[in-house]
Amino acid sequence: MNRNVYKLCCENCFSEPGIKRFVRESNELDECDYCGSEGVHVCGVGEVGDFIQRGIDRYYEDAAESVSYESAEGGYLLPTMTIGEILMDKQDIFLDALEDPTQLMEDLIPFDGIPYVRCDPYGPESGGLEQVRSWKEFCDFVKYSQRFTTFLELDNHTLDENLPGTFLKNLADRIQDLVIELYPGTKIYRARLINGEFVLNHENLTSPLPDKTKNNRMSPAGISVFYGGMDKEDVCVAEVRPSVGECVAVAEFEVLKTLKVLNLSVDFDAPKSIFNEDYSFEYEEYFKLFFSHFVSDIAKPIRPADSDIDYTPTQIFAEFIRVYKFKEWDTWTFNKGIQSPLTYNMNGFMFKSSLEENGVNIVLFKGPDISTEHATPDSSAWLLYKGFKKYKIAKIKVFHEEIKEQHEMSPFLEIN
Repeated sequence: MNRNVYKLCCENCFSEPGIKRFVRESNELDECDYCGSEGVHVCGVGEVGDFIQRGIDRYYEDAAESVSYESAEGGYLLPTMTIGEILMDKQDIFLDALEDPTQLMEDLIPFDGIPYVRCDPYGPESGGLEQVRSWKEFCDFVKYSQRFTTFLELDNHTLDENLPGTFLKNLADRIQDLVIELYPGTKIYRARLINGEFVLNHENLTSPLPDKTKNNRMSPAGISVFYGGMDKEDVCVAEVRPSVGECVAVAEFEVLKTLKVLNLSVDFDAPKSIFNEDYSFEYEEYFKLFFSHFVSDIAKPIRPADSDIDYTPTQIFAEFIRVYKFKEWDTWTFNKGIQSPLTYNMNGFMFKSSLEENGVNIVLFKGPDISTEHATPDSSAWLLYKGFKKYKIAKIKVFHEEIKEQHEMSPFLEIN
C-alpha cells in the first residue's frame, strides 16, 4: 500500500517524545486527519514517516545483512520483527487515545517486508552488563593471575577477548570520544599537608621525586605523576584528608601548552530514544552503562584498610592510557586519502572527586619536570608554577547516606 503523504498527523497521535517534538517543530496548526484533534500542531505524514524511519535505522537492521538463513530450520536463525511489530510493540510510539493506529502506521511507513533485527544482533545484550562484568573480571585477573605482562599478546593474529591487554585496547577504542584538550591558561591546583619537614617551594609542591613517591590508586611507588584538582582549591584540600587544626598548602599552576586528557568526570545522562537525532547505538547500548560503572569504581576513595593489591587495576589502567598510541584523523590527512592516522599519547585523565561534591581530580603523566617557575619558549614543562596559599582546617563536615542493601555509611567530606 502506498502511503498518502499529503495527509496530516498531529502530536496527539504519538506517545514518543522525540516524534511529538518533531511534529511541533513544524509550527503548523490544523486539524489532524487521523485522530480528529483540532487546532493542534500537525505535520505531513510523509515527513514524519521519514523521521521515524531514520530512528528505526539507528537501532534495527535488515536480518539479511547479518543473520544466517537456514531453510531447513525454518528461516533466520535469530528472531526477526516486522516494521509493524517494531512500531506497535517494541517502540510503542502511538497514544492509546488513537483508537486504531493501523492506517496511520501504514501511511507513515508502508509494510516493507523486511525482517528486522537489532543492530549487531550477535553482540552483547543491550545494557552493557557484559562489559560491566568484563571490568570486574579484568580487576580479578590482574590482581590474582597476571600483572606485569598485562600488555603482552601471545599471538598478534589472535585477539583473545579474555586477555587484559585486549580488554584495554577495546576500552581505548570506546573512550576516544571522551578526549578533551586543556588549553594554555587553564588553572590546576595541588595540595600538601604542612608538617614542617619540607620547605614550601616549587620543588616540594610539584610532582614528587621518584624516590619520594608512594603507592597510590593511579600510580605505583617509584612512578612520579602529578595529582591535582580542577576549578577550585577545595578539591585538593579535601583529597589530602586533613584533620581539624592542620594546615594545608595549595599551589596554583597554569597550563603552558595544550594537553590532551581523558575526561572521566562526565555525567552519564539518561538513555536516549532512538528517535533522538543524537542517538548512537554503540554509545547507548554498550558504552554508557559500562562507563558509568567504571568511572565510579576508579573514583572510589582510598581507605586505610585497602591493600596495595587493590590499587593494581587502576594503576594498570593509568599506565595503559599513558603509553597507548591513540589515533586521530586530521582534515589534511583525510582529504589527501592517507590511510595512516596521526597518533598521540594522552597527557593524563580527569575523574570525579569522591570527597568534594562536583569536584574533579586530574592526573598528569609527568614527573618533577612537569612544571617550571619561569616559562621560556623552548621549555618542555607543561605547567607554570604560580605560587601557593596556606589554609588552616577549621571544620570538617561528614555527610552520609543509607545503602539499604549493605547497610554501610558513605562519607563525603566538606572542607571549610
